[in-house]
Amino acid sequence: MSQKSDVQKFEPDFFERTYPSITKDVSIAFSEIVANAWDASATRIDITIPRELNDNIIIEDNGSGMTDDEFRNRWMVISYNRVTHQGEYIEPLPDRGKIKRLAYGRNGVGRHAMVCFNNYYTVETCKDGKRNEYDISAVSDGNSVLSIVDHRVTDCTTTGTKLIVKAVKKLPTVSEIRNALSYKFLFDPEFQIYVNNKLVDYHNLLIPTKKDSIKIGENTAEINIYEVPDGEKVTASTGIAFWIGNLPGLTFARLVGNPSWIVGGYTVADARRKFAKKHIIMVKADFLRADVLNDWSGLQKTELVNNATKAVSAYVKKFRAAYYSDKVSEMKEDVIRQNIEEIETLSISSRHELREFFDIYLSEKPEVDIEELNIIIGALINILNSRNGLSLLNKLSEFDGAELNVLDDVLSEWSVYDIKTVLDEIDGRIKVIHAIEKLCGDKTVNELQVLHPLITQAKWLFGIEYDTLNYTSNSALSTIIKKFFEGKRRTDIDINWKKRPDLVISADFSIGVSSVEDTDENEIVYTDKILIIELKKGASTIGRDEMRQAEEYVDALYFSNSLHAKPQIKAFVVGDKIYSEMSTTNPRLDSGNKYGEIHAYTYTKLVQTAKRRLMNLKEKLNERYGEMNVDDYLQKILKEARQMSLQA
Repeated sequence: MSQKSDVQKFEPDFFERTYPSITKDVSIAFSEIVANAWDASATRIDITIPRELNDNIIIEDNGSGMTDDEFRNRWMVISYNRVTHQGEYIEPLPDRGKIKRLAYGRNGVGRHAMVCFNNYYTVETCKDGKRNEYDISAVSDGNSVLSIVDHRVTDCTTTGTKLIVKAVKKLPTVSEIRNALSYKFLFDPEFQIYVNNKLVDYHNLLIPTKKDSIKIGENTAEINIYEVPDGEKVTASTGIAFWIGNLPGLTFARLVGNPSWIVGGYTVADARRKFAKKHIIMVKADFLRADVLNDWSGLQKTELVNNATKAVSAYVKKFRAAYYSDKVSEMKEDVIRQNIEEIETLSISSRHELREFFDIYLSEKPEVDIEELNIIIGALINILNSRNGLSLLNKLSEFDGAELNVLDDVLSEWSVYDIKTVLDEIDGRIKVIHAIEKLCGDKTVNELQVLHPLITQAKWLFGIEYDTLNYTSNSALSTIIKKFFEGKRRTDIDINWKKRPDLVISADFSIGVSSVEDTDENEIVYTDKILIIELKKGASTIGRDEMRQAEEYVDALYFSNSLHAKPQIKAFVVGDKIYSEMSTTNPRLDSGNKYGEIHAYTYTKLVQTAKRRLMNLKEKLNERYGEMNVDDYLQKILKEARQMSLQA
């Protein structure tokens, strides 16, 4: 029987399997090792690359070093969380007078890059007058994957860390190291890297994508823009970096703060997007030397600094727009073509708004992915299809035909888009009127299923005061009406009753009921207004009996205890004809106070009145603004010849 163990075990190739990139790729390994030196506040790193395998690779920095306790609690802890224990920023060394750097390290894996070259290596680190030397084994013995084989202590007078590893697995070349580190630390002129005793002068070795200068008042700022090649991972060092040169005692410029895509409060680019991840922008502005904060963490808020950051932001945004220009045009056309069938269903004003969205949104977010843009466009098309011009049309409809001349004051405050929206809504309603006119004269149409539900939903036919979304179905009203007509209702009609609780349909008429609710001083909801639309079937004539029936259900609603209120009620009875010897309007009174009205209309009178009102409005709008057709890239694409889709 095998012996049981309560200790967690590790496979011999734990590091290679857990951290494959840093333990197998020389470029990534060196990037991680040098980043550790950066995180230790180093300003110089010396790298020695041997010519042959089995000779030593040496990486030495002048950073803060580690005490024995720090080494054991940081280096020797698997997946050490630097942010939790030390924070995001690096404390500067007292003799450097430098701002806190933003650390590269996050998850404590960079040091395991040594395994890329050998499973055994040595760490020499100096701090507080002591040099601690550790021989490290990264070979699993089953119980541990990282262990100290030997530890030696001597005195020292400097700070820093030296890594020594025999090149057994891989032997990097000098060019590999130069290329691996080329863009990662380009933004900081103080951070110097030597390979085999030669300074790697990236600022002269790398050629900027764009080199320019901009005038800021009487001053000039130099701008160098570098585009990071594909495959390079330098996210932490991308952004806009301000340099100040011509400093006393220094032969190089100095970085102000940390690279960032937020400059002077202006967001120049989204750090998560492609442009931001691929660009490093150096701004050398020696004229701002007097405006640098004492700790070099940033620039003071002065007029000169504000003018400089505005100018730089505008320049970079313009460059960014040019960078994406071809992509934006191509993506815009692709998205339109992918959604062309849905776009064709939009009205003219909705297409106009869609085009405006493309132009404005893509100018601000040119880096948006085509999949993301497709989702946004799909949602926008749904919104545009479902939206109407109620609020604008309500304003217009308050004027009758004789008052249309005073519309100039109202229209002067509207944009072309506003007018297009109203025209679209008017055209839609005129189509409804034409449909009702046609259905009324067609004896083969099932009025109860088609015509009546259509009219009861088009409440605007009865006047502008009903042209609001506030009139909705009410369960209490429906219950009262259904009870009133108990025994006369038809339930065999092919209608989704759950979606139309406001309808009551009998053999020769249908009734639609809706209401407006309000709240009292105690915030209690009550029914304030009720609208009833009763439609008679076929060649019906509205007489006294029909009006009397309407009076009865109006009274039933008003005097019902179920509503807990005394609402104002209007009922419209619509038929083919009206008995000539009776009033078409009957008021309902309670102790001398009017609580309801019953109106009789013919279908013809109803639609003609509404049509005349809408046509007058449309004529006035077209007279003022003329033809408003969209003639742009959207319209051109919609006019393109397309292959007909074949369906099985």
